[in-house]
This record gives sequence, C-alpha cells and structure tokens, in this order.
Amino acid sequence: MQSRLDNMNVEEADVEEEGRAVAEPQTGTVTQQALDGEMEMDEMERLLEENEDLKCEIEEMRTEMDEMRDTFYEEDTCQLQEMRRELERANKNCRILQYRLRKAERKRLRYAQTGEIDEELLRSLEQDLKVAKDVSVRLHHELEKVEEKRTKTEEENEKLRQKLIEVEVTKQALQNELDKTKESQKRKGSKDIQKPDKKSAQTPTEEDNEDLKCQLAFIKEEAVLMRKKTAKIDKEKDRLEQELQKYRSFYGELDSTHPKGEAGGPPTTRESELKLRLRLVEEEANILGRKIVELEVENRGLRAELDDLRGEGEGAASSGSEAMGGQGGGRALGDDLTELRQQLQLVEDEAELLRRNLADAEEQNKRVTGELNKLRFKAGTHEGGARHGGGSDGAKMEALQEELKAARLQINDLSGKVMQLQYENRVLLSNMQRYDLASHLSLRPSPRDSDAESDAGGASGRRESDEDSTSSRLLPPHRKREGPVGGESDSDEVRNNSSSSRCLTPTRGLYTPTGPEGASSSTLARFLPGGRCSLPERQQMIDIRVEAERLVRTIDRLIADTASVISDARVYVSNGDLMLGRGGEEGAEDDGSRIREHELLYRINAQMKAFRKELQAFID
Repeated sequence: MQSRLDNMNVEEADVEEEGRAVAEPQTGTVTQQALDGEMEMDEMERLLEENEDLKCEIEEMRTEMDEMRDTFYEEDTCQLQEMRRELERANKNCRILQYRLRKAERKRLRYAQTGEIDEELLRSLEQDLKVAKDVSVRLHHELEKVEEKRTKTEEENEKLRQKLIEVEVTKQALQNELDKTKESQKRKGSKDIQKPDKKSAQTPTEEDNEDLKCQLAFIKEEAVLMRKKTAKIDKEKDRLEQELQKYRSFYGELDSTHPKGEAGGPPTTRESELKLRLRLVEEEANILGRKIVELEVENRGLRAELDDLRGEGEGAASSGSEAMGGQGGGRALGDDLTELRQQLQLVEDEAELLRRNLADAEEQNKRVTGELNKLRFKAGTHEGGARHGGGSDGAKMEALQEELKAARLQINDLSGKVMQLQYENRVLLSNMQRYDLASHLSLRPSPRDSDAESDAGGASGRRESDEDSTSSRLLPPHRKREGPVGGESDSDEVRNNSSSSRCLTPTRGLYTPTGPEGASSSTLARFLPGGRCSLPERQQMIDIRVEAERLVRTIDRLIADTASVISDARVYVSNGDLMLGRGGEEGAEDDGSRIREHELLYRINAQMKAFRKELQAFID
C-alpha cells in the first residue's frame, strides 16, 4: 500500500511539471487552454478518489489485524486458565495421595508393632473369594448347557449322515440291479441257453458278495464314527482333568491339612467349599453316566450289525455251497472272504480300543471314588463337630451327608454299568471271532453260534426283543434304561437294589455251570489241549483266558473299593457314637439305615467274591 501511495505522489508531481512546461511555451488559444485545464482537473479528481479508496482499504486492513491479534490473545488466555485449573487439580490429588500414604504407613507400623490382622482386608478378600466361587459355578453351568447343545447338534449330524449313507447304499444297490439286468439282456442275445443257466446259478453268490461289501461299508462307517467318538471322549477327559487340576490348584488338595477354603475361615466358608466339591463330583458322575449311555447305544448297534452279518453269512454259505462248481467263482469268493476277514480284524482292533477306553474310565471312576471317600470321611467329622456345637450347622451337614451318600450310590451304579458293558463287548468280540472262524472253515454254519448264544446267558434275553428291529442297521433301537444315570431322584433302597443287580449281571452269563460236567463242557472241550483244535481256536482260548484274568483283576479292585467303603462306614459310625452318644429317635433311624447299608455292602462283597472264585475256577 505504501508503494502505491508513493507512485501516486510521483504521478501528481509529473502532471504538475508537465502543466507548467506546457503553460510556458504554449501561447495558443484560450479554448485550447480551457480544455487542457478541464482534463487536468478531471485527472486530479480521479486520482484523489483513488487515494481515498486506498486509505479506506488500509483502515480495513488495520481493523482486521487488530481483531486477529485480539482473538489470538483470547485463545492464549483460555489455554492458560485451563492449565492453571489442571495444575490445581493435580496438586489436590497429590495432597490426597500423600495423606493416604501416610495413613497406610501408620497403619502398617501399628500392625507390625501390635501383630494384629487387618480385618477389613480379610473381609474384602473373603467377599472376593465368594464372588469368584459363584462366578466359577455359574460359568460351569453355562459350559454344561453349551456342551449339551453341542452334543445334540452332533447327534443330529450323525443321524443325517446315517440317512445319507442309507440313501447312497440304496442308490448303489439300484445301480447294481440295473447293471445286472443290462448284462443279462446282453447275455441272452449273444450266448446259448446253457451258459445263461450257469451264470444265473452264480448270480446269487455275486449278490451275496455285494451285500457283504455293503455290510463292510457299514462297518467301516461305524468304525469311523466310533473313532471320532473315542477321540471326543479323550478330549472331554483331558478337559475335565485340566479343570480338576485347576480346582485343585485353587482350592487345595482334599487330604491337605489346611486347604485354602478352610484355613482358619468361618464355618460358612467350609460349608460352601464342601458344597462346591460335592457339586463337582456330581457333575463328574453325570458325565460318566452320559458316556455310558452312548456306549450302550453303540453296543446295541454293533450287536444288531453282528446278527445281520451272521444271517447274511449263513445265506452266502448256503448259496455258495450250491454254486462252487467253477474255479473262477471260488477264487472270487475266497478273495471276498479274505477281505471280510481283514475288515473283521479291524473291527476287533476297534473293540480293543474301546476296552482300553473303558479301562481308563474305570481308573477315573476309581480315583473319583477315592476322593469321594475322603470327602465323606471329612464331612462326617465336620458333621459330628457341628452337631456337638449347634443345631443349624448339624442340619446342613446332614443334608451334605445325604448328598454324599447319593453320589456314592450313583458311582456304584456307574461301576456296575461299566462292568456290564465290558462283558457285552467281550461277548461281541467272541461272537465275531467265531463268525470269522466259521466263514474260514469252508462256509459251513458252525455249532459254536448256538454255544455263544448259550454263553451270553442273561444278555441274550434282552437281545431277543432287539432282533425284531434289525432292519434299521444304522439306527439302533433306543430301549428304556434300567436305572437312573445322572442326578435322577430315586429312593435309597431302589438305588441299592438296582446297583447290586447291575453289578452282578455279568455273573449270570459268563460262566454258568449246570453241574460238574454241564453243557458248557462240550463247548470248551474242543479248546482243551487234548482235543483237536486249530491255531485260531487256541488263539481264541488264549484271548478268553486273558479277558477272564482281566475281569478277575477288575473284580479284585471292586472288592477292595467295597471293603474301603465298609471300613470308612465303620470309622464314621464309631466317631458318631463317641460324639453323639446315639440318643433319641433320630439316632435309632440312623442306626437302622446304616445297618441296612452295611448288610447290602456285605452281600455285594460276598457275591463278588463268589463270582471271583467261579472265574478263577474257569481259568484253572
């Protein structure tokens, strides 16, 4: 702007000089001078107007600069005030923290000098512990619900997969029939009458071979499903072991002197600890019950498959004996039988894997039983002290004792079911081996099938009702269970009777001698060293002996567990007599129930010992 003003001043000076220079030399007319004067005046007015406009612009720019400076100063002032307020707040917080620090130091010095305990901190820690327990239980229940939903979804998927397999098998069968009809039409047009007669005589054997291949496909699919279920059970077992280890690391061991939930805490903390452990034991029992139900369903499906294979094998044997004239047909049938034998060997391996899994389940059941016995003994001691101290705690501990008793009966029930499943798996394995031996010996129906059915004993009575529904091979029938599995409410006597009957079920079917030399001696005579027996028969006898010895060891463990339960009950009764004096009607009722329990345990123990003697005699 200043440069423009300078230029305007210079132009005005030039105009004035030019005017003076023109006025001096020119001596023209007055009109010419008047015109020049007017032009100069117009030019001067124009320049003055421009000068005024420039001055107005300069003033506006000055006002804008003043406004910008004022706004800048206002922003700086606001920021400065905000920083001052923050500094004041920080100073106040520092003073508060210094006061709390001095207070905490004084409190620490006082506790260090006097040796007192911070009750507020202890109460807050107890409250946090209770909240953590509640949250863990709630999360455990939610995890159970999610697991149940997942199992339901897996069952639906398995059903859909089985239906898909059935549709594929029917499609394959229809395709085979269509191919056979096409081939028969071609043979009728190209060959004479005798050759079609021979081939028509051989078609039943081919159809039987196709059926056997379809059955082998079913067995393969079942083996895949069993492997998947076994892997799932192993994962479930690992997960439960990790959870148990986590609870042990958090709450301490059962046999420790001062667990974390009981070290100097109030009676409510010990009671909640016992309830939590009891709930965990019940959940373990429920999981074992569900696994046993699944194994029962698989066992029934395998039994139905074995019956179908036996019937089709007999049909194939009868048709094959009629059409064994040609060498080519015999060779093809031998190849099919070899393949069938290999597949049966794979099924035996799967059965062995299932037996190992059942043995692992037995070990886990034994461990849970031991922990439950320790917990029951500890709960009995607490119950006696609570009854001696007060009535309300005594009632709570009585309820806990009843729940422990129900859990113990449920575990006995589960052990009986595990024994029954082991026996049924052994019967199925022996039947499959005998079927393999019968198919190996020139496709003749062996009389050992009837012996196997007679050896099955108590289990064959239930199989007669299942043979009517063997048409649905892949969908085994769901029969009604014999007793409660997980948390179902029944009376103690019903549970005791059911558990004792299930524990003693295998004694009626494995070895039932009718006399010194009964009907079973004719079946076992062929396996004796003096009789005529082949290598597979000797191997089968060795396998039977190994299974019998394994069953004897299992029975020994069960007898030991029962004896430990009886001894714990004696200790508990003696402690209760010393602390309570056994007075009143309640004492009489408790004595009666304990006497009934002791009689039932003694009876079960005696029957298991008798069964062990029979097994030992069978092995000898």
